[in-house]
Amino acid sequence: MFKKTSSHGDRAQRPVQRGFALLELLLTVAIVAVLVGIGAGIYSYTRAGIGADDQASKTIALVADVQKNWRNNTGGYTGITPAQVNQLSLVQKPLKWDGTNIDDAYGNPMTLSGGTTTFSITVGGTVAALNNADCASIANRLAAGVANNINIGAAATLGSGATAGTVTGGNVFKVGNAITQTSLTTGCNETSPVIAASFR
Repeated sequence: MFKKTSSHGDRAQRPVQRGFALLELLLTVAIVAVLVGIGAGIYSYTRAGIGADDQASKTIALVADVQKNWRNNTGGYTGITPAQVNQLSLVQKPLKWDGTNIDDAYGNPMTLSGGTTTFSITVGGTVAALNNADCASIANRLAAGVANNINIGAAATLGSGATAGTVTGGNVFKVGNAITQTSLTTGCNETSPVIAASFR
């Protein structure tokens, strides 16, 4: 009979290596950190884009609702207030009623002013400043047919008293059908830009 012998013979068995070596562990941690950083950047960029798109869409919807409810009134938009707009349930997320003001998607109070034939609102401010891309995106969406006049910049604001329902200050981006592209760039590059827009 033949005797089975081990192919290993009498060699001493080497210990089996388990786990990670320090260098492998550091390399793995570095790769994970890079991937997390890239993911956070993409998430932040996407959230900013969604915020701007939602803000523009809901502002346009709010404008349409205000026009529908006030346009044919005897006094037009005169004396319109955020509280009246809220009472009619016209404030849709991400816009928010805070008990006194309508806040934009970023948390800035949206001021509102109404005259006989026009009304105006603001987006942006100092609570949470619009970045350049969001500012330009919102302003362009409002300019594409719905807003009559748009001023942009830190000093952009709404008219009051005899000029209620109009916009003033900042950089004049749109008047009627005329658009000045350099005003958009200049206004949105200012610190804490405000988009002041008027509607009929």
